[in-house]
This record gives sequence, C-alpha cells and structure tokens, in this order.
Amino acid sequence: MVQIDLVSVSSGSHYLQFGCDSNANVYFELQIWLTKYGTRAVDWLQSLSLGFISFLEGDVWIANQPESIVERCNLFGEKKDCKVGVVANQEPNLVKFLDSIGIHTDSEWEIESVTIPKTLNYPHGMSSKIPKGKFKRREGFLRAEFLRNMKTSSGTDSVLELMKGEPLHGEAAYILMKNTSTSQVKLYRVAINMTTSKI
Repeated sequence: MVQIDLVSVSSGSHYLQFGCDSNANVYFELQIWLTKYGTRAVDWLQSLSLGFISFLEGDVWIANQPESIVERCNLFGEKKDCKVGVVANQEPNLVKFLDSIGIHTDSEWEIESVTIPKTLNYPHGMSSKIPKGKFKRREGFLRAEFLRNMKTSSGTDSVLELMKGEPLHGEAAYILMKNTSTSQVKLYRVAINMTTSKI
C-alpha cells in the first residue's frame, strides 16, 4: 500500500482532480483531510461505470460525461481555465536565451507567464508572457517567439518592456500555459528553442 500526502499552503482556492483510464479496472481509496479550504469541500470521489464521479453537498457530479452536453473545465458548476506548467531546464548549469516555443495541439493556447528565477545579476528575476495573438500555426504547431523581460529596469512588470526589454535568459524557466476552451483539447508536445549564452 502506498500513501501519498498532498500538502498545499495558499490563500487561494484549490481543486484536486484525479483521472483514470476508463478501459482499466481500477480501485483506490482516497481520504482527504482539509485543514483550510474555500467555501466548498468535496465529500467523496470515485470511479464507477458511469465514469469518474464526485459528490459535493449531496449532488452527484460526473466528470466530462457525456461529452455532448458537459463542458470541460467546468468544476462543480464553475468555469475554470485549463493551465499547464512547463519547466525548461535542459542543461540546467548553463545560461540559455529563450528563443521560441512550439506547441503541438489541436486548440489555441497563450503563455500566461514565463518566470526565470532571480540570481545575483538579476535580483528580481525575469518575467514575460506571450498573448494568444502572437502565435502562428505552422506545420501542425503553434509557434511564437518569446517576448522580452518585463522586469528589465525594475522589480515590477512593465508592458512596454515586454517589447523593448532585454532578451529572456537564465538557467531554467517556468512557463505557464492557459487554454480557455470548453471542449476536449489535445496537447501532444511543447518544444522550446534555446541558444546557449556565450558569456
């Protein structure tokens, strides 16, 4: 038996979602201790022949079933965005410039944030984003160049520096992607093109 502890410390709301292969026979037990949560807490989660279901305040919620009437990313009647985090840390001991990104998908995405940790040379770290309109579909990929560091001259994000600031570079970057579709979206691969710094 394996025990997994899920710990979260935040002032925001958190939602836990578990998925199983519908073709496999799966059994698991889940116990949740909620020390701090928003106004709602899930009573029970279970995989049944109906699909993956949850119970909340006496109501039964079926996850993504049936596809024809249930909107995806709708959790307990509240519309949520789908967010995927990507870590770019190939050769983590080398400083690299972030050149471009390619997303192999059947939908539209935007880069909500690019975060490069702070260093001695950059005490505020680096920050950027890529709006949905900057992506172009080429050869099955959504492709876009990374924009500039929004914290070039201060510790506060500046939209002007998004276009005029210094190039993004560092040993690693955390990229947060967002999709607002209410239908099924397939994300196959994310490719990040980087150039090693000569300094």
